[in-house]
Amino acid sequence: MNQTINQFAAEELEHTLQVLNDAIHNHRAWFDKLHTSILCKQPFAADILHQAAHTQCKLGEWYYSDASDAVKAFKEFWELESVHQFMHDNARQLAQRVLDNQDIPLEKYQVFLDNQHKLIELLSTMRDTLIEHRYSFDALTGSLNRKSITLLLDRAYENLCRYSQDYSLAMVDIDNFKDINDQYGHLVGDEVLRQLSEFFQQSLRRSDSVGRYGGEEFLLMFPETSVDSACEIMQMARTKIADMTINVEQRKIKVTFSVGISDARLSDEDAWAAVKRADIALYQAKAAGRNRIVKAD
Repeated sequence: MNQTINQFAAEELEHTLQVLNDAIHNHRAWFDKLHTSILCKQPFAADILHQAAHTQCKLGEWYYSDASDAVKAFKEFWELESVHQFMHDNARQLAQRVLDNQDIPLEKYQVFLDNQHKLIELLSTMRDTLIEHRYSFDALTGSLNRKSITLLLDRAYENLCRYSQDYSLAMVDIDNFKDINDQYGHLVGDEVLRQLSEFFQQSLRRSDSVGRYGGEEFLLMFPETSVDSACEIMQMARTKIADMTINVEQRKIKVTFSVGISDARLSDEDAWAAVKRADIALYQAKAAGRNRIVKAD
């Protein structure tokens, strides 16, 4: 799971998936329509003969007008333009040869086929990546979901046992979050969760992972990081958040969080032993007055 990709809002993710699914279906139908015109001597559709056909189809309209910054983070997105345009240009050239009563050379037809297959492959890869994203990330916050956290923990613990690659964990809980929901409503509370998740994802190192553990709790993983170093990282984050004001619906809300931090150990029976220690330390931090960090024994 890679959190360096810009995170999608839930509605944006569903819209992009629909665009890609429609593009795969529409271009296959377009491909059949082209061959029907070539083989059965039927008139060619305007979307085949147009000089800028790659901008006229629904995929082209989305690509040049509606694609978001999040989808532009995919390398396949940037490959898509040249492959899509080249395929439409090839189709127009094939159609023009038929209209001019000329034969279609095998090598030209093969180039067209290769581009058609490449286009469908790119669209399918982007779609499959987004589907994985849908089931790997929390829809509200864009953080990893519980299932993905479990996979990361298992992998990290395996690397600890096999290669002695240590790691540390931080269990984070927003202080007095119920009061925020009670005073401002759950929609405001949801926005606080989103903004805090975004803060973690942007502030931590690229190698670190942020997961929504449940409710207002987040589990952060710091690979190849000692518990003392993890404490320093979280201390800076805690101080920044405490000094910030989160703006939600023209309201200025002060937020703090408490943290419990632990490190994984070879003596642990499983990956969740370190999570349990971090969770105990978190409750100690909250019992001691909140807005603080406690390192597990």
